[in-house]
Amino acid sequence: MKKLSSILKALMAEIRITESELARRTGIGQPVVHRIASGETDNPKVGTLSPMAKFFALSISQLIGDEPLPPNRLPGTFNPGVTGWIQIPLLSWEQALEWPHLTDHSKPTQTISTDLPLSEHAYALTVKDTTMEPRFPEGTVLLVDPAIQPADRDYAIVHMDGYKSPTFKQILIDGSTTYIKPLNPDFKTLALDKSHKFLGVMVQARMDFKLPVGK
Repeated sequence: MKKLSSILKALMAEIRITESELARRTGIGQPVVHRIASGETDNPKVGTLSPMAKFFALSISQLIGDEPLPPNRLPGTFNPGVTGWIQIPLLSWEQALEWPHLTDHSKPTQTISTDLPLSEHAYALTVKDTTMEPRFPEGTVLLVDPAIQPADRDYAIVHMDGYKSPTFKQILIDGSTTYIKPLNPDFKTLALDKSHKFLGVMVQARMDFKLPVGK
């Protein structure tokens, strides 16, 4: 299956996807994906090839090289919704202020995969300080949905006038007053008495990603 190995590696390179990510997106075990991509597997099962072929919008025969790829196929073609997974952009904290209206030269290059039912402009951020420790240590990846308005005790991204970057805090609502609360006791809870804008609510936190902290 050398043809399959070469074709699969070329398809993965087109969309810059890793073996681990392809495994997550297709529901196939990462060791199985590795054996196929490296050419170690001589006779992969149809049940393994089918989700891969569907992901890359090909037939199994095209994936294994028995038939040529479609002549009108666009490089980088794939179907991100095959197993319900979507890609959301990993933004810097400054980019979050302008999202989703970023200029072409400032658009994000990294994405995060998720199967959560998020709105069209959902995005991810990387925690860059210690104010939300110990629950959200520096480096934690936050999945944020800007279509959700924060309720009491939600964790949200908020930008206050006069600050360069947004901040990530717990929201406390007491009558007509809204507070932003850090979880680290070394920092103070503040009332939102300045003009501010909520940029979304955190819907998931991931602490297993090895990604650079957004500056």
